[in-house]
Amino acid sequence: MDWRRVLFIAVSAVILIGSFWYLYDFASRSDLRDYIGDEVWYVPASRNVLHRLGVSLHYVNETTNSAGINVIFSNTSVRIKYQYEVEKIALRYNATYEMEYLKFPGVYFEVPLENVDGFIGALSSEIPSDAYYVVPGYRYPDKENIQNYLNTEHPFLGKDLIMLGMLVEDRPINWRLPGILAFVMIGLLVVLATYRISGSYLAALIALIFTIADPTLEATAVTAMLDIHVALFVTLFTTLLIYEKRKASGFAVGLAAAAKLSGAFGYPILLIKAFRDERRLTSFLLAIAALPALGFLIPNLVAIKAVGFEQWVDDILGSFRWHLSNKGGHPAASPVWEWFVNKKAFPFHYNPNIFAQTDPFLLLSMVLFILSLPWLYRKRGKILIPFGIFWSTVGFFVLQYLLGGTTQFSFYATVLVPPAAIVMGIALKELLRWEAFTDSLWLYLEWLLEIKDRIRLRLGR
Repeated sequence: MDWRRVLFIAVSAVILIGSFWYLYDFASRSDLRDYIGDEVWYVPASRNVLHRLGVSLHYVNETTNSAGINVIFSNTSVRIKYQYEVEKIALRYNATYEMEYLKFPGVYFEVPLENVDGFIGALSSEIPSDAYYVVPGYRYPDKENIQNYLNTEHPFLGKDLIMLGMLVEDRPINWRLPGILAFVMIGLLVVLATYRISGSYLAALIALIFTIADPTLEATAVTAMLDIHVALFVTLFTTLLIYEKRKASGFAVGLAAAAKLSGAFGYPILLIKAFRDERRLTSFLLAIAALPALGFLIPNLVAIKAVGFEQWVDDILGSFRWHLSNKGGHPAASPVWEWFVNKKAFPFHYNPNIFAQTDPFLLLSMVLFILSLPWLYRKRGKILIPFGIFWSTVGFFVLQYLLGGTTQFSFYATVLVPPAAIVMGIALKELLRWEAFTDSLWLYLEWLLEIKDRIRLRLGR
């Protein structure tokens, strides 16, 4: 094997493994063993859906060897009537910790592992069954009605992946592990996509460095939210399209939309590619409609099972009104054009600080590369795919803003990073020559003259 390829694989592997280790170590810090940022919505929603499906989670406090148990009362008046009795039962079974929820009717206990069955059995025999229910696992955030929240205003794939970690154990690092793995997979896909277009190990490494060093990706990777998973499937969609796997990329864009609707913002590029390259109508429809729909539907089967198909459809359709509305004067709101200059980073956590900061150099370079795009296109034609997906996504975010969805946040830019990093790796490798810009300007002029001549011919007819 070529020694350069061996070195390239070794360096890439060291970077990716090192990134995983760093993020895992950070996400498992003792001062991050609680909810970070919007984990307060997505993690409880995942827990609630699993509870509806009859899946029991578990959490064990390693210090006290006690299991977490949430006792949720049917309403506030029932809580007033029975909470003291429940607390006496917990005391009888040597509960090591209790937290009373103030914004919904519930209490969280940690009970020694050997006493859990006895505690739950005593509850069932001494408290009426319609007065409460038990949700084993980590404690809830103290938010109003959080015990019933399902987050059906977003599709479900991101929460499906969070659930996979929770099934191992319902603890913060397990919620975050799927996002950390997604971060590593994004890096690997960026390398494959960049090398496929450029044929250059240097370009692929440049793209990888911009990916793993991106502060937005890092922040969302260590926080159990949806955006890192959206970015993963958008990267998969981009890579498959670069490899000319149009049908597979159609399924992948469906998966991206199933993580968050913004994952579909790059869909027009698939449509253009399929329209240009698919010769048979059945293949065309399969690539642009059937497989994307399937990719969207399959990950949502969990939510459909939990709430019913009709309710799920109503919630998804109703979410468009929510996505296109102003959510009030949020202090961290930042419209799409502000992401390019990192004007307002979204705070997930303070001390340690976790902020969704964008990389102005990466994003503003995508503006600059417009000037050299014709030259880059002649050198590396497939660069139009990640470039198009980036600007198609930006365009839809602008459209969302214009249609009323003015409450946007910097962490939405997570999805922009992988296609931008691919373009950056290729462009920096190719644009180390000034003629890239000067030749592009002449090519733009040639195109304008061609357009002018065509218009003149049409008018002359």
